[in-house]
Amino acid sequence: MFRISQKEMHLVKISQNFAYILLFVLLLPSHLFSFDVWDLKRRKQQDGKELGYFFYPLVYTVPGVGSGNGAGGTIINLLGDGSTLNLIRIRGDYEVDAVAATGMPIFTPRLNLSLAYAHGRKGAFSFYGRGPDSSQTPEFTLKFKDSYGYGAELSLNFFQRQLEFYAGYAAAVPKIDLDASDLGANIEDLPSQSSSEQEQSIAIFYKNMLKYFDLQRLVVRRQGILIDRTDDRIDPRNGLRLQYEHWDTVGIGITDTVVDDYSLTAYFPSKSKSSVLVANLFHSGSRVINPLESSVKFDRAACLEGLQKSDKKYNWISDDTICNGIEKGVQDFQKTEAGNSNATSLGGTQRLRSYPIGRFHDSYSFFFGLESRFYFMESSTPFNWIIEKGVFQAFQLAFFYEMGQVSPKNDANLYKDFKSSSGVGLRIVFSSVVLRADIATGKEGSERTVFVGYGF
Repeated sequence: MFRISQKEMHLVKISQNFAYILLFVLLLPSHLFSFDVWDLKRRKQQDGKELGYFFYPLVYTVPGVGSGNGAGGTIINLLGDGSTLNLIRIRGDYEVDAVAATGMPIFTPRLNLSLAYAHGRKGAFSFYGRGPDSSQTPEFTLKFKDSYGYGAELSLNFFQRQLEFYAGYAAAVPKIDLDASDLGANIEDLPSQSSSEQEQSIAIFYKNMLKYFDLQRLVVRRQGILIDRTDDRIDPRNGLRLQYEHWDTVGIGITDTVVDDYSLTAYFPSKSKSSVLVANLFHSGSRVINPLESSVKFDRAACLEGLQKSDKKYNWISDDTICNGIEKGVQDFQKTEAGNSNATSLGGTQRLRSYPIGRFHDSYSFFFGLESRFYFMESSTPFNWIIEKGVFQAFQLAFFYEMGQVSPKNDANLYKDFKSSSGVGLRIVFSSVVLRADIATGKEGSERTVFVGYGF
């Protein structure tokens, strides 16, 4: 007799899930699609040499946070063959300046360096409740000012970038503006509430405040492998792409966690090569390294003593109610947040596009998406305008359907009662970049996305 550890069982479950979906996509009707992953060659040279650039206006809207505009620029091959330099400046409810240089060759085209830097003068992030049944109203919105972030990554690639190993490091030094943040409690309405409502409002306030009030530094380390057995790295139309990524998040004032992401994407071109069906399977699992709860304590006697010594001049709330609310907030924080981890969330620009960024999160997440891409006006036409230079290849119309779920455990609940999105997208395909505009609808409304690169 031998025993299988919990970690081994976890890997077995993931392998089974991937096997089922892989069998599904490989059994799609062969008379409709041409699929040959074994005798597959790249359609073109993967590292271009021609200088290209695109400068464009940016208009953004973040539900519940605000909107604004700005400008962006993308320069191809300026820092070496295959490199990309991105520049972004936005103003409005968000004020961010960012620069990112990716794919810069070091000594050899096989070894690449990527660097990024961002300065956020003003902005906010909305945080939703944990689990699949959380409210569509954010629990709280955290605002920041004068925050900085930077990152670096090294990658090693072989066989025309069909095999790639990479390791990266990113850090952020956030400055949280608690006075301007909305911590999700009706603190302003305390005088008109009953004692039980006051207690609940204070509990919500303290639970959300404890998440990030002492956040001083955030560090993310990631390593991964990409097996890209497709006919093109930028715009694949045939083949398979498998990616595994391991990343850990540590810092001061935050729960330290580890996340493992698995992604499998299959591309099925039509017989005429004028369209492609894309299927993506994604699974993410997480675990806690060091819970934040060990540093959070509550002393009821000290709470009451502190209130009695304070200069409290109102009589519409009792000391017991305040301390009861604080105690409940600490307990709720330790129960639902401090000792729990978050896998890669669903919602935003890639997975479940009808939902806002970070809409669904828990210890595990699962996603499956289908997208039909139709090409028209295909060509290889160089252009050189005043602020645009590159090689136009095609316009693309896409229709997609997505489903996903989150769960505290990697069990049957992760694979039922799925959230879903469906939508349509218009893309402009250039030789070195894809510009994407999507609109998706779901049970909670619709979202618009303007982004660089495919959703999956």
